Formats: sequence, C-alpha cells, structure tokens
Amino acid sequence: MKRLSIYCACLLAAPLALQAQSVEPKLAGRTVTVENIKVENTNQTMVVDLDLNMDSLKLPSNMRLVFTPIITNNTEERQMPQIVVNGRKQDISYRRGGHKDFPANVVAVRRKNNTDQTLHYSAVLPYEPWMKNSNVIVAEDLCGCGDVKDQNTVELKRLRTPFMPYMRPAAEAQKVRHEEGRAFIDFPVDKITLYPEYRNNPRELEKIVNTINLVKNDKNTTITNIEIHGYASPESPYEHNAYLAQNRAKTLKDYVRKLVHIEDRLFTVSSTPEDWEGLREYVVEGNLDNSDAILKLIDDKALDPDAKEWKIKSTYPTDYRFMLDSWYPALRHSDYVVSYSVRPFSVDEAKQVLKTKPQQLSLEEMYMVAQTYEPGSREFNEVMETAVRMYPDDPTANINAACTRMESGDLEGAKRYLSKAGNSPQALHAKGVMAMLEGNTGQARQLLNQAKQAGAQGVDKNPADTRHVKSTRIDKKYFLNQLNFFKLP
Repeated sequence: MKRLSIYCACLLAAPLALQAQSVEPKLAGRTVTVENIKVENTNQTMVVDLDLNMDSLKLPSNMRLVFTPIITNNTEERQMPQIVVNGRKQDISYRRGGHKDFPANVVAVRRKNNTDQTLHYSAVLPYEPWMKNSNVIVAEDLCGCGDVKDQNTVELKRLRTPFMPYMRPAAEAQKVRHEEGRAFIDFPVDKITLYPEYRNNPRELEKIVNTINLVKNDKNTTITNIEIHGYASPESPYEHNAYLAQNRAKTLKDYVRKLVHIEDRLFTVSSTPEDWEGLREYVVEGNLDNSDAILKLIDDKALDPDAKEWKIKSTYPTDYRFMLDSWYPALRHSDYVVSYSVRPFSVDEAKQVLKTKPQQLSLEEMYMVAQTYEPGSREFNEVMETAVRMYPDDPTANINAACTRMESGDLEGAKRYLSKAGNSPQALHAKGVMAMLEGNTGQARQLLNQAKQAGAQGVDKNPADTRHVKSTRIDKKYFLNQLNFFKLP
C-alpha cells in the first residue's frame, strides 16, 4: 500500500458534526473506490482523510486522471490539493516536467495496473463558518486537463452541524452575593473580653476586616448584612458555653464594627453553644481507637449535650484527652458572612467584570456577553465555561456548557454537564442532540420527540435521522459513457 499525505495551512477553528457514511463512493466509472472517509475538526482546522482504492482501475499508459476534492455549500467552495493518477507514459512525462502544469501541493501517483494499490490522502484546511453545513465532493477530470468546470462530481460526505439548544437564563431580580470566612479569635479562659493583640488575634481580625472592606470599597456593591456566628467547644456546661458563644460573638461584632465604620443595623449576631457538628467531622476524619463508639454517642439524640460530653470523657478518657488538646481549640471559632447586592451591568461593563470578578455577574449577563461572539468561537466558549464554573449546579448553565462541548467535539465533557442539566424540555433537547452525535438514532428520536411534546423550541431543526444520507451522486449518462473506456467486466 502506498500512502501519501499532504497538509495545507491551518488557522481558524470551528466544530463540525459529521454524518455517518453508509455507502462507499465510486469514481472513474466505478473503478476507484473512496474508502475510510473522515472529515473532522482539529482545534482550528478541518481535516479531510480518505483512501483511494485503485485495485480495479486499469489505466491506459498514456492516460491521466485528476481528482479534485472540494468543500462547498453551493455558494462558497474551497478546493483541496488535487490528486493526479498517471498511466505509465504519463508518469514519465509528469516527472520530466509535466508537473509544472499543476499546483505545487498536488498529490501524484503512478497507477500500476493489475496490482493492489491504495492512495492515502489527507488535507488540512482553515475552517470557515460557512463550512458548518457543507458537502465534501470530488470533481472528476478524466481527460487530465485539470479544469474542474463542468466536470462530474461525486458527493463524499455531508457535513451538518446540529442546532444547539442554548438557553437564555432567567433574569436575576436582585443580585445577592456572599463573602464568607472563619476566624479563630482567642479569648482568655471563661472570658468574653477581646484582646486584639492576644496570640493570633491580629491575623484573625485582619481576615474579617479585609473581607468586609473588600466589599465595602467596591463601587459596584452595597453591603446588606454582616453576620457573625460564634461557636464554643463542649468541655464546659452547656449553659455556660451558650453564654460564652453568644457574648464573644457580640464582643467581636462591636470591635469589628468600629474598625470598618459600618452602622450597627447591618450586623447580625448569632451563636451555637457547642460545635458538635465540627467535632463529628474531626472524629470521622481522625484515627481514634474508639471512633465508631464516640460517633454513636455524638449522634445519640436522647442524650443532652452535658451528658454526651461526660460519657465520652469518662468512657474513653485517652481519646477524650486527645480531642481536648488537638481538636477542641478549633471548635472555638467565629464564622462571618458578608452579604451584599451587586448593581446591574451593561454588556460592555459585564465584559470587563467578567475578567476580574465574574461572581458579580448574573447568568443572564454572562449570556448576553456571549451573544457578542460567534457561537463556537474561543471567546464564546470561555464565557459559557465561566458561567458553569460560577454556577456549577444551575441546569441552564450546564445545558449551555454542554452545547459548547458538543460543538467542539468533546462529547465526554458534554456528558458531564448534561448529567446536571435536569429534565426540562431544553435539557431533553440537548440530550437528544448528544444521542444524535453519538449515532444513537433511536434514542435521539425518542428524546427529541419528548422535548418537542414538552414545548422545547427548535427541535425540528434536529431531525434524528439526518445521519443517514445519500453518499454518492453520479450522473447516469456520464456513468454509461465510462463503462467502455475503463473496460469494466
């Protein structure tokens, strides 16, 4: 087998959804078979691969065949490098100077009659948007003159990009966002007085203040609430811990409010007397000798907190001592949440915010930014990926991200997003497109019908049976005229 490859310059990118090939096209009066036809995108290019099986071709010594692969939508077309098949004498003439009559990137081969011979052809072309819905054809020049006008053509592949059911997200009435954190403020034993310079307090106080000021100093945001929630550890009586947790949180609030100069009405103070949930997490992740038994005690709702703590302490003293020294200090913490609203943005403003603080944009604002770019472009896809990263559990964001992945040919990535897309009419539509791209025509038809019945728009643009297309187009009169010339049996 003789294998040749040619490569053209490559620039732009776009995805293509390709149809299955059910019949192998025939060229040169059915003496040349086109096999293993592949048309696919690779990043910014369109790649055309095929094999020309010439086993049945008996080419006269002084004859030449020229095949010109073409991508066309009947309005636009791009010719790929020509394939020249020479008889013995024509091959000699071609090598002695006849090649000057053809472009430099031509693929030339001599036909060796009565032998098995396959030519591998590969062309890489810059993608252009109109190629989304185009045909790959071959123009046959059986006189070897090189002119593609008025030549018979054979259709190799139809390219069809499915209609992607992108969804416009619902408008967000008010954009409410949150910044949160956890601080470990040290108080003296059994005290509610805050000492700013005590132990690690300077660093922990700075965390809270910086978070608040980050929102406060942003011209696009308005603080609506600052919640400080205090926690105590379980080693003292419950009532005493309730007193400590509540009043330490209030003391922290008063101190922080003075530092950030925000009115008191915007602050909320709450508390949890004993952080049993936090302790449970430590036990689950830790390696105590009696972790299972201790977890049962922690989860025992029949025991009040003081009884629960005493039973762990008295039954498993070694484990308790370890928890007291290693884990209890971390249970004394102050969680804070800064809630704020974000003003609406114009599309131009949103483009800039997207680069620095995408969390301030609504899904609808990101969608409107995406609409300023060509679907399938790098910019368009980046916006959709950012949207699903900011809203990972939102069905609409996942549907749109799945569409971008399907358009780019990443079906596995699309599946991950579709798993979180729900079962809305639009989600069923997207899943139907996925099934169609995978060649599951039956499943695609079922899903698309369900989507249509549920009210999804644009379903008719994706008929599930479009993968089964006619592969060849040969003029009957032309075919009959070639039978004698190629001396078919």
